[in-house]
Amino acid sequence: MKYSLLSIIAFFCSKLSIAVLALMAIITFIDVCGRVILGSSLGFTYEIIGIFLAILFYAGLFKVHKNNQHIRIDLLDNLFKGTFGIVISWLSYFLEVALFSAIAVMLFQQMEDTRLFQERFMFLGFSKWYVLFAMGVLAIIALIPLITKIPKTQYDTLQDDALQTENKEGR
Repeated sequence: MKYSLLSIIAFFCSKLSIAVLALMAIITFIDVCGRVILGSSLGFTYEIIGIFLAILFYAGLFKVHKNNQHIRIDLLDNLFKGTFGIVISWLSYFLEVALFSAIAVMLFQQMEDTRLFQERFMFLGFSKWYVLFAMGVLAIIALIPLITKIPKTQYDTLQDDALQTENKEGR
């Protein structure tokens, strides 16, 4: 069985998302039980849930970019056809790559600033730059399938439709 780097990263990100989601559910359950039974919540739950949400978001972006499932305005696809439509598609692709690259760079810049200022979590007690570093790494990992998933032209879409039609008729 062949393994590619993208499939290994996809496996890692999906397992990380599942583990973080399960931990979030357990911590939230314990926190709610503590509020109801003991009348007080755990002090660190807001910080840890925020960290887990950030990790879950960036780990999930890998699959979103890999499967091209992000939010997109499809109305423009029908308005712009031919060469102009292809140009618009490529421009929006480059804009998306540039904006997400800027987010990744800004995460690392924020990490460096929090490292220099020695910011720490109030209840957890460790430095915030560790979390920002993990988010930056996950953002770079999520950028990989975005870069490798180039936009399809209308010619490619027509070929895909023809292949799907042939496969359906051949069955």
